[in-house]
Amino acid sequence: MSEVSQPDLAGSSGIGDFRPAPQAVMTGLTLERVAPGAALRPYVQCYWQARGGGGAPAGTELLHPDGASGLLFNFGGALERDGERVLGDCWIDGPKRRTARLAVGASLDLLGVRFLPGMAFPFVGEALSALAGEGLTSGDALRQLELEALHERLWQAPDLAGRLALLEEYLRARLRHAERTPSALVTSLGWLQRQQGQASIAALVDELPFGQRRLERLFQRHVGLSPKRYARLLRVAHSRELIKRGRARTPLTDIAHEAGYFDQAHFIHDFKAVTGVTPGGYLAHVRRRYG
Repeated sequence: MSEVSQPDLAGSSGIGDFRPAPQAVMTGLTLERVAPGAALRPYVQCYWQARGGGGAPAGTELLHPDGASGLLFNFGGALERDGERVLGDCWIDGPKRRTARLAVGASLDLLGVRFLPGMAFPFVGEALSALAGEGLTSGDALRQLELEALHERLWQAPDLAGRLALLEEYLRARLRHAERTPSALVTSLGWLQRQQGQASIAALVDELPFGQRRLERLFQRHVGLSPKRYARLLRVAHSRELIKRGRARTPLTDIAHEAGYFDQAHFIHDFKAVTGVTPGGYLAHVRRRYG
């Protein structure tokens, strides 16, 4: 696996957690992540390219939700997510509530932009709640984005560097005409991220100069999820990282407590609701994946 100018993805999951095992031994996936230019860093986690092959058998990659959204361009074979073929060449990948499963084969060739949570609105110009769901939104659904024309230009670019230059140009142009991201949203997102989803939304509201109703409206417009739903994703993401770090050495009961769960049943319920597997099932996956 090669990585080019990898950005600091501390605290993120999503595409930041979309990383093959060393040398892609499990699925043959090669992933490159590239940092955006300075003007886009407050909005973009990274650009990324994912390709299959490498002589490994076809497999599946887990795409864990982080409350973020992105743009996705296909230059390979038909895309398959969650066991279903996805038609088209470009999509808006809206905020997800559950882990998706991406089929990886020799024909996989994807290019993507991953925005930071709450930072896609200036570029898509649409309330993120309208794009939320487990599927992908076709690029022609929002005509003002002109994603199909952008896909054609990206297709004609000679290499990854050329494609990324086109993406930067496109995003910077949209940003020049976008409305400013509310500072209260940035503050709220940062607070929840620092708490790793463990504090109550009521505690967050106590820190703000307005009430929960306005907070809910901000999140639906800019994140596409409720504050409570976003906090749950953060909490489960923290749990996954603890499982990875501990492997078999740390009991799952200790991990549940460190992640802020006071009973095992609640921990298992939240974890399975987001990832589709129990914490024990995920631990088995980590062992198979990372040794």
